[in-house]
Amino acid sequence: MEHVLVPLGFFALVFGAPLLRREMQHRHLLEKLRLEHTLAQEAPTRTPPAPDDAATLALRLPEPHRLYALALLCRLHDADTASLDTRSTFIVRQAQSDYLPGTLRAYLNLSAPARAQLQAQGHDPETTLQEQLELISRGVDEALRQDYVAAQRVLTQGAFLRQVFADEQVPAEVRG
Repeated sequence: MEHVLVPLGFFALVFGAPLLRREMQHRHLLEKLRLEHTLAQEAPTRTPPAPDDAATLALRLPEPHRLYALALLCRLHDADTASLDTRSTFIVRQAQSDYLPGTLRAYLNLSAPARAQLQAQGHDPETTLQEQLELISRGVDEALRQDYVAAQRVLTQGAFLRQVFADEQVPAEVRG
């Protein structure tokens, strides 16, 4: 019996140990994945805003400009671009994604020497910021008021009707 058990033990040791080791590694990996999955589910789903996000930049502005920039940002966010024509939609989206953040970033990145240089040229940085915010606001207001597509439809319909009914304007002598 001993002559069967020794080769069997040797066979189990040679082939069983690597299998046991692989099984232990697999279990460890599964436990690690479960823990990561649990932590991912428990993590807050809300991602923090990017540091260059317009709202984050607006919160760093001095008080009168902060309120104006946040109000403008709210108007841009609430704008119904689905009912606007292509040009107006482009202006509103660019103001939200590029113009407003770029303006705020430029103001917030002013160093003390840059402020002094602006003052020497006769430009107050705060006044310049307010003017730029007002320009963006007026542009957005204009874009939200315009509906070039509807105006173009009216003109096209008028041209169509003139063309269709121009043939019916036959002089009375011809009808005669």
